[in-house]
Amino acid sequence: MFRLLLLLSISAIITVCAAGNVCKTGNIVNRLVNSRPYYWPATWTENRTAPHLEEDQSCSWTVTIPKGYYAKLIINGKTNDKNSSFQMIDAAGNLIHTSHEEMEPYYFPPYKFTLAVSTKAVASFAFKIEWFLRSVQVSAATRLINATTSTYCKSYGGNGGVSLLLFPDNRTHYYSLRSVLVFLGHDLDGNYVSNLYLLHQTHKQWISNADITIVNLEASGNGDLLLIQEAQNIKDVTYTELVPMPGFFETVTIDSRVKKSALIIGYQVNQTLVDVKMDDPSSTVSIYYGSPSLFTLDKTYNQTTFNNALPLEFDNYGMGVIEFFVNTGKAVFTFEYQ
Repeated sequence: MFRLLLLLSISAIITVCAAGNVCKTGNIVNRLVNSRPYYWPATWTENRTAPHLEEDQSCSWTVTIPKGYYAKLIINGKTNDKNSSFQMIDAAGNLIHTSHEEMEPYYFPPYKFTLAVSTKAVASFAFKIEWFLRSVQVSAATRLINATTSTYCKSYGGNGGVSLLLFPDNRTHYYSLRSVLVFLGHDLDGNYVSNLYLLHQTHKQWISNADITIVNLEASGNGDLLLIQEAQNIKDVTYTELVPMPGFFETVTIDSRVKKSALIIGYQVNQTLVDVKMDDPSSTVSIYYGSPSLFTLDKTYNQTTFNNALPLEFDNYGMGVIEFFVNTGKAVFTFEYQ
């Protein structure tokens, strides 16, 4: 009998130890005293593996962020079925839906964000929240900036609004862009729009009809480039980025038969244009060193003048951009990289 009771006790202990965490909806998390980090579960730290979360859990946390602060969230977790998920909603209503997190940080402006979890099967899940004071110095505008190498807060304006177009340092792993937030207006009290990570996922230029303020909350040291342009002359333009391929030829097709389109070179490397083919004898291509204007126009080519001029070298160092506008028809460009 004693051995049976002992075995039952050991079995119960093992069952309890193997059980995962449970949670509830409606949790409110306010900034802790001295901005100490908030952990869930409270026994977890980021140098440990994520604990199990029981099946059939529905949890939510509303995290408040005082004026003058921002919040940094890291999640360590993974769902194990297609019906489970982690969700975040920021102050602008942007929804982030994910199922696997490896502690790549998210950043949120005032005044709150919501974290929600829904599991059907057993999952792993833990998170940490920190609150930080924001810098509010506003710098003068520049056109092509390194978006993530240092912290900053800058306001931008222009005729017809402002256009943003990104050139990430790593085109498949650009989580560093999450720390760069965009607000409407000339300071951080304007309406929050989104972060550059979400804006880049559209793979299009983002345009605001009003002035904007951009703040990078945490320096990553990455070479992520952000092009800021006046929107007046480019609102209806579809841009295609030229992506460097060292040691290879890169061919890009720009089609303006339906919608005005342009090829843009933003990455700071040298390239040689070795071939251009146009489908229409009346087609022309205008090359601009910077945003399109009379002052930045270098030259306009047709097929014949291109053939006579090739090869053309383009030295793109010095934080500048080069834009190739196909005025009519379609053009195929081939570049060589050393």
